[in-house]
Amino acid sequence: MKRLARGDGGSTVEEGELRELIGHQEKIREDERKRIAREIHDELGQRLLALRIEVSLLKQDEYDFADKRSQRIDEILEHVDATVKSVRTLINDLRPAVLDLGLVASLDWQARDFERANGTACVFRADDEDLELDDKRATVLFRVLQEALTNVVKHAKADKVEIGLKQDGKNLVLSVADNGIGMPKVRNRKIKSYGLAGIRERIGLLNGEFRIVTGDSGTTLIFRIPVSE
Repeated sequence: MKRLARGDGGSTVEEGELRELIGHQEKIREDERKRIAREIHDELGQRLLALRIEVSLLKQDEYDFADKRSQRIDEILEHVDATVKSVRTLINDLRPAVLDLGLVASLDWQARDFERANGTACVFRADDEDLELDDKRATVLFRVLQEALTNVVKHAKADKVEIGLKQDGKNLVLSVADNGIGMPKVRNRKIKSYGLAGIRERIGLLNGEFRIVTGDSGTTLIFRIPVSE
């Protein structure tokens, strides 16, 4: 089979594998579009419709009394708050607002959120608290870490994760290490079964490298991307 390009850690990528990777990423994007459209219709759309009905009900005679009207307005405000929350969630799915705090702060937030949500100890360390990237690269690293941590929950059976961020010359290096059961199948090129194809594609678009160090006790994912174009 024809070889086309350099892949993770400098290895070559086969033409068929590249097509499969592109197809996989397109499926991820299409699934994400469907999910967001469904949430807009089912969640946001239904809430707005309910709000319209509730506001129109205020015209009824029974709400001419101040106490009844006040109670009804309180209920409507609760629905408004829930709708605002839904909108914020959708916006965060498209671009995490926490990225506005800076790269280091956003990754640290993600580590603490992961620990809080899953009960798995998660430590984040950065060599330089002032490390910054352009928005495109920062978003990729945020999403990559998000996917890597999701992978830990699904497969690693770990009780501790260590995340590191450092600058190495003209490159930025992000590492995610867990103390779980390891990923022996990766050595047999069954990387897809661990949901890492999307991660590899994101890093590849930035001319970066993605490396896996794994065994029977723990896995470390290492992402290296250029600081600039």
